[in-house]
Amino acid sequence: MKLLPILAAVGLATAQTAAPYTDAKSGITFSAYVDATSGYFFGISTPANSTGGTDFIATIGGKGTGYSGASLGGGMLNKLLILAWPNGQNIVSSFRKAAQYGSPAVATGTFTQTPIANGTYVNSTHWTYTFLCGKCIQTDGTTFKATDAQPAIGFALNANAPAQKASASASVSKHTAQGQVKLSLKAAQHKDFEVWRTWAKREETFIA
Repeated sequence: MKLLPILAAVGLATAQTAAPYTDAKSGITFSAYVDATSGYFFGISTPANSTGGTDFIATIGGKGTGYSGASLGGGMLNKLLILAWPNGQNIVSSFRKAAQYGSPAVATGTFTQTPIANGTYVNSTHWTYTFLCGKCIQTDGTTFKATDAQPAIGFALNANAPAQKASASASVSKHTAQGQVKLSLKAAQHKDFEVWRTWAKREETFIA
């Protein structure tokens, strides 16, 4: 995977900027935040000329065995969160929500994660989880809006793996770095989105 130049220091709470990013293995293009120092990255891809849709393709990953997290609503509290981490050659992921600061609880709803196998892998340098995020744009204020030009996405990470890393509901330690990034939904649009979404299939090797 080719990492873009560092955009800003992870750990700053102020808004950062994003840039186009293409996963070298799957070829999927995203509007993404990538930090070369920590290895954290998160990005989204949407349909061309998308208006009012609720689905997008997301990619999240990092270095080592720790977790990477993203908030689809910018902040942590009462927002829809995504947590993921490697477990051997598999990726463990879940939706989370938190009413107070601490390890967020698993969240359930109409939203779904369906892995894209050729964009999900663990190698000697990093791990990557790419998936179709179904009905992930909600209308209850827990996520950004489909009409937002540059929604704020929260990011968080910890280099330490969860104690029960095989469990998608595992408790996680407090993030050691966090902040927010503005992703361009226009830049996230791609003409090949409908092709890429057909790659999303539920497989037992991915836990979510």
